[in-house]
Amino acid sequence: MSVRSEAEAARWLLSTEAVRARAHQLLALADDDRLPHLRLDRARMPAVVDEVLAATRAGYPTLDIPYHSRWRHFAVGGRDRWRDLCATLDADAHERARVGFDLAVTSVLLDAGAGPDWRYCEPSSGTFYARSEGLAVASFDLLAAGTFSGAPARPLRADAAGLARFDAGKLAFGCQVGASNPMVGLEGRASLLRSLGSAIAKAPDLFGRDARIGNLVDTLERRAVNRVLPATDILDAVLAGFGLV
Repeated sequence: MSVRSEAEAARWLLSTEAVRARAHQLLALADDDRLPHLRLDRARMPAVVDEVLAATRAGYPTLDIPYHSRWRHFAVGGRDRWRDLCATLDADAHERARVGFDLAVTSVLLDAGAGPDWRYCEPSSGTFYARSEGLAVASFDLLAAGTFSGAPARPLRADAAGLARFDAGKLAFGCQVGASNPMVGLEGRASLLRSLGSAIAKAPDLFGRDARIGNLVDTLERRAVNRVLPATDILDAVLAGFGLV
């Protein structure tokens, strides 16, 4: 690819084309045994495939494999929290999708190792959760409480105004952090969400004038042709919107 300026080069790096090109470059280096920390042995790939297939069939004999994503954590403990929340919403499918985007993005960015001692007691059930499941439930409750919203009359949203005010104190309160329940990286998580707010405020073409994460739903819908949108276009929008967080 030829570029005319550093700005264009930087924009290109936040594209699916760049991701694929860099992946092929790394693969070529691996084939030449030029990676300092990894070694690729293609002769052992068939054995890896057999191992993965055996483990998969042992865990899922019918191959009815549930998808893996942050979304499944919101149903930990056998409770579909997203379904329960939607049942309380007086909103159409588009607004539910916007809330879903608000929830997924903020929850994913809060999901890093919380440490071995942290636990979250879900107020509505009294059940304790830890690690990714605990962070998922805690972030779900944070969104439901309007913590990420800058519009008090519309609490179920995550926007730049609300995220700009998010600090370690709010995170500690929402995640029940204290001397006996410490969380690793508290300030770093809060800073990351503030950076998220700053990033979406700088991209009104993706997130609207009110800089809400969920507005990406409308952007993607506008870009679809006959209600079809290539996966690469979705990833390009994600990289452009969140790549600098």
